[in-house]
Amino acid sequence: MKLFDVVSTKEALNVMKENFSFKLSEEKVSFFNSVNRYVSQDIESEINVPHFRKSLVDGYAVLAKDVFLASESNPVPLNLIGESYMGEICNKILDSEEAVYVPTGGMVPVNAEGVVMIEYAEKLGEDTVLIEKGVSLNDNIVEIGEDIKEKERIYEKGHLINERDIGVLAGANINSIPVYKKVVVGIISTGDEILDLDEGIRDAKIKDINSYMLYGQLSKISCEPIIYPPAKDNLEEIIELMDKAINECDMVLISGGSSVGKKDETIRAIESFENSKVLIEGIAIKPGKPTIVASVNDKLILGLPGHPLSCGFVVEAIVKPFILSLFNAKKDNRIILCEFAYNYHKSKGREEYIAVDIKEESRKIICVPIFAKSSVIKHFANCDGYLKIDRELEGIHKGEIVKVNLF
Repeated sequence: MKLFDVVSTKEALNVMKENFSFKLSEEKVSFFNSVNRYVSQDIESEINVPHFRKSLVDGYAVLAKDVFLASESNPVPLNLIGESYMGEICNKILDSEEAVYVPTGGMVPVNAEGVVMIEYAEKLGEDTVLIEKGVSLNDNIVEIGEDIKEKERIYEKGHLINERDIGVLAGANINSIPVYKKVVVGIISTGDEILDLDEGIRDAKIKDINSYMLYGQLSKISCEPIIYPPAKDNLEEIIELMDKAINECDMVLISGGSSVGKKDETIRAIESFENSKVLIEGIAIKPGKPTIVASVNDKLILGLPGHPLSCGFVVEAIVKPFILSLFNAKKDNRIILCEFAYNYHKSKGREEYIAVDIKEESRKIICVPIFAKSSVIKHFANCDGYLKIDRELEGIHKGEIVKVNLF
């Protein structure tokens, strides 16, 4: 295995896209089930939002010319001809020197030219109101379609529906949202030392961390991860699990199956399948260099490092971008510009990923690197984000502005 004949992350991603660009199926879901799903076609509003002229404030709908000169020292009396009720059509028409009370969100008279806030009005009896401030044309009125116009494209194909979007969809009268079906990803951890979640700690064995970390990472990008029981470092057992996962999933991730010096059977397991090919046997990335990219029965198989930090960063570097490309995703990670806290040197020739914390100092946004061994998971879980140092760079200078990908 030529584990040190490595390619860049960009080259690895291109290889994956060229060999595994499969078409995803589509389905329609309710907006309750649409959060963290990718839109499979453009979505247009079915109605104007709002579909009637409404008041932005509690106050009095008026004609602008009637209150043009109104002020505290020169209040203008208007005849109060009634009020608009929430959720009901307002059929009143304003004549000269007339007003209608309108609550926030209530429909205004069809010819209203503005709404005077209640703070600038004083009601005198049942039929008169003193106006103490003038309004400009359409002041405090939300026009028909001012928020969203009928047939307006509100989401493009590839948009990731978030928790705020479902309010927009509901307001636009869209109850059935077209989305891509989730990518089914099989997850297998390998190693004689790996214990399943329900197994008790014993000897020099450890719980299966990677499977559950991968589950969390992939669940955020419209995947359906399936965790298989850990496989021992046994060729027959790995082949059996891989065969099951390949038949049930769109792609398979095998963690712990690429480490240097380990009693590893992943390559032989992959090559045991008739229609198989190992495409990449190492990526120029730190941490995460010993990564395998392969094809079995035209399905993507990735051998990920066993160390949790390495495994997690490989997913961020190539697995997530590949999956997002399948969804035609329009937006990737959230990014923030920060000032780097230290001088940091790295070797040229490979990308490096560093977990960072973000804090504010002297009105500056500072990112502080978290240096940890690749076997440590706590810092990866608790950090605010990470930054990528390109392979041709030799490091980062203190005070340099860097891009941090937020989790």
